[in-house]
Amino acid sequence: MVKLIDIAKKLGLSLTTVSRALNDYEEVSSKTKELVRQTAKEMGYVPNKFAQNLALKKSHLISLLYDDYQETISYQSFTFEVIAGVRNYFGRTPYDLIIVPGNLKSETREPLKNICYSRGIEGLFVVGIRTNDPYIEELKKDFIPAVIVDYPLITKKVTYIQSDNLMGCKLAVDYLVSRGHSRIAFINGHDLAAVSPLRLDGYKTALKENGISFDEDIVKVGNYTEKSGYDAVRQLLKEKADFSAVFAASDLMAVGAIKAIKEKGLKVPEDVAVVGFDDVFFAEYSHPSLTTIRQHKFDLGYMGAKELHEIIENPEKPLRSRKIDVELIIRESA
Repeated sequence: MVKLIDIAKKLGLSLTTVSRALNDYEEVSSKTKELVRQTAKEMGYVPNKFAQNLALKKSHLISLLYDDYQETISYQSFTFEVIAGVRNYFGRTPYDLIIVPGNLKSETREPLKNICYSRGIEGLFVVGIRTNDPYIEELKKDFIPAVIVDYPLITKKVTYIQSDNLMGCKLAVDYLVSRGHSRIAFINGHDLAAVSPLRLDGYKTALKENGISFDEDIVKVGNYTEKSGYDAVRQLLKEKADFSAVFAASDLMAVGAIKAIKEKGLKVPEDVAVVGFDDVFFAEYSHPSLTTIRQHKFDLGYMGAKELHEIIENPEKPLRSRKIDVELIIRESA
């Protein structure tokens, strides 16, 4: 392995000069910098990033914190695409990514502050955190720069990014109304997801804007699983509720809804139209293919990572939340 001392000996320069040339110090001439860099390249020198970070008193480590309690294929798909966006952004920077260790199902987790400080983590990217997670209280204490997906928290060092949930609900309801539906049932998710109340509000607002009264008798609560969507629609059918369309707050619940509708001998969309939310990978391949609200999950990760990078590099930067646009994807179910 080629070392700095080898380059210094070959060029007849001091070790300090070679080091400063490679680190672009102003007191080293441009000619010397170019000579050292070219020689280092020819000799196959690989910089010791750990040593550089130590000299700069920076770790260049970003931690990805995600809730592994949720094991549904839909959640995993969402998380994977968000993380892909984070990795893509930070892959263009000097920062490296690590996963926060520890099982998030455990009640005896190590404090988040200890995890971050012991590993020299400079920033946190958080996705999928539940509203009752103890880590939220730690994040409120402003001990580290952080960006959270979907949880509304803004402090001096912490901000959040989310899809435009209200617009997504408006797009779904407006589309169903345009197709002649006025009795639109809604299956929402549990309150441990911060987006659930937003999507319920969006549904109510969209109904009002279309001159349709809100009817709590055709609103059910699921838990973002296929079974909960299935159970919700079975209950609506058992109650002989009056509805001609179902809007589900997740694609997985929408798929469960379709299953319950078919079991009753009804057709989708002829008898009951169904719209989901997320556009996870299987939505296109369900039967019928699912009309849904597409979240741009990669963009959530990429733009959230960009925001986190800016917070770390500019600590005095005023923080703001950010919304990512959504779009209606029309397929066969509605």
